[in-house]
Formats: sequence, C-alpha cells, structure tokens
Amino acid sequence: MKIAIIGGGPAGLSLAYFLKGTKIEATVYENLNDVGLKPCAWGVLRGIEEYIQIPKEAIISEIKGFKIYLDNKLVFDIKGREILGYIVHKPRFLRILGEKVDLRLNSKVVEKDGKLFVNEKEEEADRVIYATGHYSFKGEDYAIPAIQYITDYKIDPETVEMYFYSDLLGYAWIFPEEDGSKIGIGGYASIDLLKERLKGLVKGKIKSFHGAKVADYGVIEERLNGKYIGEALGTVYAVTGEGIRPSIMSSKIMAESLLKGKDFTKEFKKSKLYWTLQVHAKVIKDAKKKGDVKGLEKVLMKTPPELVLKFAMGDFSKLDLLKIFGRAIL
Repeated sequence: MKIAIIGGGPAGLSLAYFLKGTKIEATVYENLNDVGLKPCAWGVLRGIEEYIQIPKEAIISEIKGFKIYLDNKLVFDIKGREILGYIVHKPRFLRILGEKVDLRLNSKVVEKDGKLFVNEKEEEADRVIYATGHYSFKGEDYAIPAIQYITDYKIDPETVEMYFYSDLLGYAWIFPEEDGSKIGIGGYASIDLLKERLKGLVKGKIKSFHGAKVADYGVIEERLNGKYIGEALGTVYAVTGEGIRPSIMSSKIMAESLLKGKDFTKEFKKSKLYWTLQVHAKVIKDAKKKGDVKGLEKVLMKTPPELVLKFAMGDFSKLDLLKIFGRAIL
C-alpha cells in the first residue's frame, strides 16, 4: 500500500516514521522549502518518549518547573527535580526526522477527480492523509490568532511561564529559547488587542516578531474519517495550546490502525487522547458561551497545583475532573 501524507509537520513526519520498514510505503509531501517553519513556542510535555525519541541535539532545555499567573499575579510556582517536558528546536527536530523518511519538499499537492497531483504531475497513492495543520482551516471557526516575540531576555531555562486573564479567553507565555525567550499570546481577540495585552510581558531586545493560528476547537468530528491527523484534525489542547505531542500521538494511532487493518475513527475515539482533547475544548466552549473565564479562574485559584499540572498535560481522570470542576464538566 502507498500512502501520501500531505504536510511535513510533527504529525506528518511522525506518521511516516512509524510506518517506516513496514508493508506500507509512505511519502511526505511538504509545500514549503523546509520543515518546522510554523511559529510556535516549541514546548513538548513529558510522555512524548512513549511515542518517539527527541534527539539530544534538538533539545534546547529540560523543563522542571511551571509558573502560572492569573491577571499577572503568580498563583502557582511548581518546581522539582522531575522532568516535566522539553523545549525543542522544532525545525531541527523535524529535519532529523525528515532525513529518516521519504520527505519531498517544495511539493504542491492537489487532489482532483480521485487522483493525486504533485507539482501538476500525477502520483500514485492508495490513500491520502492530510497533516496540513492550521493551514487547512478556513475562516475563524477552528483556530485563534496567536503572536509571538523572540527576545534576548534570559529566564530560567528549566521553567516556563503561563499567563491567564479573567477578561481574556486565551493565554500568554514566556518560554526559554536558545539565546533568550519566546514571549507570546493567543486568544479570542484582535491582533491589536493581543499586542496591547502583551506589552507588559515583553522584555529584552526584540529580535523578531511573527504570528500564526492555533487550533482551539478540539477534535473536528467531520474530519474524523481517516483522512486527517494532527492539528488539521484538531489535536491541540485548547486550554494550553500544546500541539506537538498530541499531534504525534494521533499519528501513532493512525499508524497502528493502518498496520492492523482497524478503523481509525473507532480507534481514535477509544483513546484517552480523544477524551482529554474534548474536555479541554469543552472548557473553552463553555467559557465562550458564558462570556467569561470563571471556570478557568476556579481551576487556577482553588485547585491543588498537582491537579492543575495533570489537567494541562491531558493526564487526568474523571475523578480528577470532579475535583477540579465538579459535575459541570462531565
């Protein structure tokens, strides 16, 4: 079987990697001239090791602490010896992964009349899987705007900072970078308003500025048909914006479904990943419906830090949700 994977991000490349050396021949087609070009904070939480190893040369730092702020007031300072996640050099990580699979850059793909065309030339494929991330979204239904500054401001390389606000449905962050920090924000607001809110957090000399969209809808049910993986499917934790790890997890489920001849939709819906993604999405949708973020404020102010961390990482149970939200979320 020949699989055409459209998109050379974490989901697309990891799917090809999981299928390497099997009965399935996978080719990744990337429209751009390099991988890892989408702006993001490059944070990956622990648990990724169960699916794929991140090369040492692609790890910028090991995260052992989180600082969580509400309205710029520190509410949790979680720090220990245990590794909670990583800051990875995303382009470097994906380039290394791309060297291990059949990756074809500068490839414009079009499906027409059941046929696959790459740079206007027909290619053979028994199945096409889209891993095109936020680029596959049209309109504002599935994603929020996000902006980010790269500065020379030095922070503790083992700590990431997350900022939440009682008057903004979204989040800001300060993440360590190789030579400074990534300081960004995403949410239900205009770019101008996001820039204004971020002014108080931006420190150091600004080296660059960029923006992108981030999925926050949860799993897009109409795309749960075996043709989509990763952010294009909605595999981003809506409350925190984490997308690299859950995208790779979705690819693992797809690879196992293909190799075992199982239905991806059923396998994905049985996974803890699906359930936890939808819980995150429900928190955001409920806040949108009510027009405030009181539920999130309750999580931050009244919940023990270890539960906040479990919720952020998607490593929670129904009992944990009862402790955090009560029965409202179940």
